[in-house]
Amino acid sequence: MIMLVASLLLFTNIVFQASDNVSCTYILYPDGHADIKIVYNVTGKDFVEIKLERGYVSETITVFSDSGIPLPYVLEPDGRVIVNTTYLSNITVEYEAVVGEALTEVQVNTVINPLGPAEVILPPNSALLYFNGSPRITTITDPSGMQFYIVLSYDREGTYEISFLLLPPTETTTTGTSGPQTSPQPSEGAVTSTILILALAGVAAAALLVFFIMKRRFEKAPEIEPLLEYGFDERDKVILKTLGMGEATLSDLSKTTGLNKSVVWRRLERLRELGYVEKIYSRGKSIYRLTERGFKTLKELDS
Repeated sequence: MIMLVASLLLFTNIVFQASDNVSCTYILYPDGHADIKIVYNVTGKDFVEIKLERGYVSETITVFSDSGIPLPYVLEPDGRVIVNTTYLSNITVEYEAVVGEALTEVQVNTVINPLGPAEVILPPNSALLYFNGSPRITTITDPSGMQFYIVLSYDREGTYEISFLLLPPTETTTTGTSGPQTSPQPSEGAVTSTILILALAGVAAAALLVFFIMKRRFEKAPEIEPLLEYGFDERDKVILKTLGMGEATLSDLSKTTGLNKSVVWRRLERLRELGYVEKIYSRGKSIYRLTERGFKTLKELDS
């Protein structure tokens, strides 16, 4: 690590800000977090310096070469990642960051600073309230047809504010038609644009009503034991069982469980909030281990 930092002082071929050679993807979550992926063309550069979002989570940062090999990097205190890119054509930086906050149970405001063209994917079945810049807005639907995602595509770097509402899942019904359609049909592009505009406007209005209904429901709902409210899935159980064999770092858990670092980190944070896992710091590293409640729960899961 020291050799890498020292060698940086000997080279002038360092890129301090990416633009045309970089593309970014942001996957937003209801709690204000985002999974961020940066793909950077580094052909002809000895070192690159990439500025991360202000709310980056250092434990989730990974850097890969174009062939998928993990690369060493230097993380500066101000959130700059410096990578030796000699003989490489592309690198990928993946990490998680807190880019927004949930103002209410259903409204989330985010601010992002992409270094180049970016695609921003909102949580499923959410309604777009506000955005700045001039993005292209499209929607995608999952294979089941039950969830849709709004995608904002920005052409250049900048600072962008995006606000959205979280909506409860809705059931879809399929209706059949009898006989061929004989009336004149508008173009596919016009239909898509009209439907999107009307849908977003209608959904936003409906979301406000849903918000007040949900707010009253949350205020009257009795407090529920977190284990019963949230439960455990297989990934949670794998993490708990791994920690049952001894304390571990985020990297150790990712390797042992085969899960992505950002996935493991989110699960750990949730398990910490519920009181099953605790985090300590030792020799400059974050170490995770089970609490007394975690060990008790693990025995119940194994029985």
